[in-house]
Amino acid sequence: MKNSPISLVPPTFRRRLVTRRALRSTCQAVHSESFQLLGERVLDLSPYGMMLAADSPAEIGDEVMVSFQDHHGDKWFDAEAIVVRVIGGWREGDPGFALGLRFTNFELESRLELKSRLRGLPPPVPTRKLRRMPILA
Repeated sequence: MKNSPISLVPPTFRRRLVTRRALRSTCQAVHSESFQLLGERVLDLSPYGMMLAADSPAEIGDEVMVSFQDHHGDKWFDAEAIVVRVIGGWREGDPGFALGLRFTNFELESRLELKSRLRGLPPPVPTRKLRRMPILA
């Protein structure tokens, strides 16, 4: 059986299905088990996840509860998420210590409203050069 092209591409090189939007906003993200505050600043956002400026450590797979505002500041959204990325902040271009969160429980109505509210905002500016994959023959 032939492998599909997507299975040959390492996960870090897969394209996102939805564009993230550059957005600095207020939030409260807490660890689901310990209720420790993880961070209070959104760095970028999509209807499927966010980049959180972290004030406390977390590990990939940790469950998080997050409440955040859109860029208008007039609407709060609540979601459950999982940590899918930890950024240490030591590489050039890193936004500092940050956590990539993927929403696992986010009401469809809220997701659609957020998608509408994010429309027209620019994506975040890339901070590192694009790595090229070797061509496999």
